[in-house]
Amino acid sequence: MYYNLSIRNLKRSFKDYAIYFLTLTFAVCIFYSFNSIEAQKIMKDISESQTQVIDMVTKVMGGLSILVSIILSFLIIYANNFLIKRRKKEFGVYMTLGMGRNKVSKILFLETLIIGILSLAVGLLMGLFLSQALSLVTAKMFEINMSNYKFIFSESAVFKTIGYFSIIFIFVMFFNYISISKYKLIDLIYASRKNESINIKNKKFSFILFLLAVTLLIIAYVMAIRNNQFSIGSSSYWCILFILGGTGTLFFFISLSSFVMRILKFNDKIYFKNLNMFIARQINSKINTNYISITLICLMLFLSIEVLSSGLALNKSFSKNIKFDTPYDATILGEENIESSIIEELQKSNININNFTDSYVEYKTYDTKLSYHSILDPNAIEKANKNKKIQGLLTDSIEAMKLTDFNKLMLLQGKNPIELGDDEYAIISNTESTKILYTNLIKINVNGNELKPKYDKGIYVNTETTSNPYNYGTIVVGDKVVNNSYVVPFSQKLCIQYKSADKELISKKINTLFKNTSKSREFSQYSKVDTYATQQGNSISFAFIGIYLGLVFLITSVAILSLQQLSDCADSIERYKILRKIGVEERTINKAILIQIAIYFFTPLSLAVIHSIAGLKLANDILLRTGAINIIGYIIFTAILICIIYGGYFLATYIGAKNIIKNSN
Repeated sequence: MYYNLSIRNLKRSFKDYAIYFLTLTFAVCIFYSFNSIEAQKIMKDISESQTQVIDMVTKVMGGLSILVSIILSFLIIYANNFLIKRRKKEFGVYMTLGMGRNKVSKILFLETLIIGILSLAVGLLMGLFLSQALSLVTAKMFEINMSNYKFIFSESAVFKTIGYFSIIFIFVMFFNYISISKYKLIDLIYASRKNESINIKNKKFSFILFLLAVTLLIIAYVMAIRNNQFSIGSSSYWCILFILGGTGTLFFFISLSSFVMRILKFNDKIYFKNLNMFIARQINSKINTNYISITLICLMLFLSIEVLSSGLALNKSFSKNIKFDTPYDATILGEENIESSIIEELQKSNININNFTDSYVEYKTYDTKLSYHSILDPNAIEKANKNKKIQGLLTDSIEAMKLTDFNKLMLLQGKNPIELGDDEYAIISNTESTKILYTNLIKINVNGNELKPKYDKGIYVNTETTSNPYNYGTIVVGDKVVNNSYVVPFSQKLCIQYKSADKELISKKINTLFKNTSKSREFSQYSKVDTYATQQGNSISFAFIGIYLGLVFLITSVAILSLQQLSDCADSIERYKILRKIGVEERTINKAILIQIAIYFFTPLSLAVIHSIAGLKLANDILLRTGAINIIGYIIFTAILICIIYGGYFLATYIGAKNIIKNSN
C-alpha cells in the first residue's frame, strides 16, 4: 500500500520533484566522473610516470570528494526541506485521516528511496559519458595520442558513488523523520495560510549602507586590477581583498532592495505600470529576508567562474613552466668536496656517465663575495625591498660562472651563445620576479675586476634541471676574470642530455644506481622525467580541483536559487489568487513570475560577473607572470557552461513556478 501510494505521489508531484531530481542527477554525474580518473590508466599510450601521476590525482580527487559530499549533503537536505514544506498540507490530510507520523515518515522514506535510486541510475549513466569527455581532457593534458582510445569504465568509482550517496540518502531520510515528527497537525493543515513577516529597513540607513557597499567593492576592484609583483606575494593583500569583497557584497544585498524601491517610487510611470508595483514588493520582501543566502550564492558563483576559468589555464601555465624548468634530461648537483669533479666521484661509485650520454656539460659556480645589494641600482633596491619574495636576497652573496661554461650550456639547449669582453658581464636569472630588478644594470667590481654590463637587461634563461628552479641571479663573466682572481668555487653541476630516446627507462636505471651504490659523498640528482611527473601531477590536480569545485559550486548556488524561488511562489499563492480575482489575465501573471525569477536569478549572477572581471584580471596577470597563455579562451568556455547550466535551471524554475501558481486555482 505504502509503495503504491509513494509511486502515485511521485507521479502527481513530479513537477515539484523535477529540480530535486535534476540536482541529484547532476551531483551523481559529476561525482562519478571525477572519481573515475583512476580508470584513465587503461589508455595504451600512457607511461609509467604518467600512471604515477594519475594515482596522485586519484588520491587528491578522493580526498576532495569528502568535502564535495558534505556540500552536496547540505544541498540535498535543503532541497528535501523544500519538498516537505510544499507538502505540509498533504501530510496533514494523511494524519487527519488517521495515519500516524511513523507511517507518513514511511511514505516519505519510500519516496526518497525511489527518487534516490532513479537519480543514481540516471546520474551514473550521464557520468559514463561525461567521464569520456574527461578522458579526452586528460589525454590532452598528458599529450597522449587518442588513436588507441577505448571506452573507460570505473567499477571503483561506481561503488564509491553508490556508497557516498547511500550515506547521504540515509542521512536525508533521518532528517525527514525528525522534521515530520516535530510538526503539529494544526501547523500542517494551515501551513499555507501563515503570513510572512517583512523586515522594513530604515531608508536613510539603507542608502548609506548601499553607498558604503559600492565604495568597498570599488576599492577591492582597484586593488585587484592595479596589482603588482609585490602585492600578489603578500598575504595581507589577499586578506584585505577578501574582506573588502565579502563585506561589500553582503552590504550590497542588505541595502539593495530598499535602495531600488526608493528609486522606483520616484518614477510613477514605471512603478505603477502593469504589475511592476506587485513585482517590486515581492522581490523587496524576499531579498530583505534572504540577503545572507543571496550573498553566499553570489560569492559561490564568483568562485565558480574563477576556478573554472583558471583551472585549465593553470594547467597550461604549469605545462609551459615544465619545459622551461627542465632544459636537460638530468642535472646532478654537488656542493661538497668540489676539488674533484662530479664525473670522477660517480666513477668511484661505479656509475659511468658515458653509458647514458655523450652530451653533457660539467661546470662550477663561484662565490663573488658580492651581495645583490651592491650590484643593483637604487630603484631596483627599492623594488626589491617592497617584494617579500625577493627582499631577503639583498644581503645574499651572488654567484658567478664562466662565459665558456654558459655558452656550452646554451649549445646543449640548442640556443645561441653570447659574447663578452674581458671587462664586460651579463646577469642571468630564471625567476620572473627578478626581471624588474635587472633593467638598469650598473658597473660592478668582481674581486678587483671592474666590469660593465654587456646588455641593458638581465637574460631570462634556465641553466639546470631542478624541482626548485629559483636562480635569482648569476653573473656571467669572462674566463680570465675567474681564473685570474681569488674567486672561490661555490658549487659544481653536471647537466646531461641522454643519448637514448627512452628517457624514462634511462632515468629509472640511474635512479636505481644512485640508490644501490655506496657514494663517497651526497649528490642531488634531478631528472626531467621525475620533475615532469611531479609538476604534471600538481598541474593536473589543480586543474581538476578547479573544474570539480567550480561545477559543484555552480550547481549548488543555482539549485538553491531555484528552490528558493519555487518555495517563494508556493508561499505567494494567495497573492496570485487575489490578482486573478481582480481580473488580471493569466498571461500577465506568467510575465510577472518570469520577471521575478529573472531578477532573482540574474542579480547575484550579475554582481558575480562584475566581481569576476576584476578577479580574472588578477588571475590572468598571475598566470602571465608564470608563462601561461591568455585565459580569454577559458573564460569563453566557462561562460558557455554557465549559460547551459544556469539557463537550464532558470527555465526549469520558471516552468515549475508557473505550474505551482496555475494549479492553485
